[in-house]
Amino acid sequence: MHLQNLTTRFIRYNLWANERLASWLMTVDRNILYEKTGSSFGTIDRTLQHMLSAQIYWLTLFTKGQITEFSQPIRENAVDQIIADLIISSQQLIDGLSVLNEQQLTERIKVSDSTQSRYEYILHIVNHGSYHRGQVVTMCRALGITGEIPVTDYDAYLWWIENM
Repeated sequence: MHLQNLTTRFIRYNLWANERLASWLMTVDRNILYEKTGSSFGTIDRTLQHMLSAQIYWLTLFTKGQITEFSQPIRENAVDQIIADLIISSQQLIDGLSVLNEQQLTERIKVSDSTQSRYEYILHIVNHGSYHRGQVVTMCRALGITGEIPVTDYDAYLWWIENM
């Protein structure tokens, strides 16, 4: 499998997994999404905002080059819009990154104090989303939400693209 195919498959997986999580979260009482859990970002809402902000950061970096300053304001009581924007930014990642060719993917770029290939950063983007989706599910369980939690593992995505 070519590197372009692999990275494109991974960023498509990211959209699929975020869509599954988003659809499920839209069925949950919104007040719960603002409850403090003691987790990294405090609430499910803030964790989703972090996920969105990270995707916007990486997309901006890949499409516009180096970023000297990046800050996304915290949005209060806007979880529905945050969820919608997370899906939009996931699609934008596909649109912006799936066009990179093998040479562009293997080109090393400096980000902060690290220099890696673009494809390594793409794998990081997807891994970062997976980590926080798991965190959101754990936070939901801690708040007593257990019904119909979606499976968002990569192997479930592979089954889905093969069978749907």
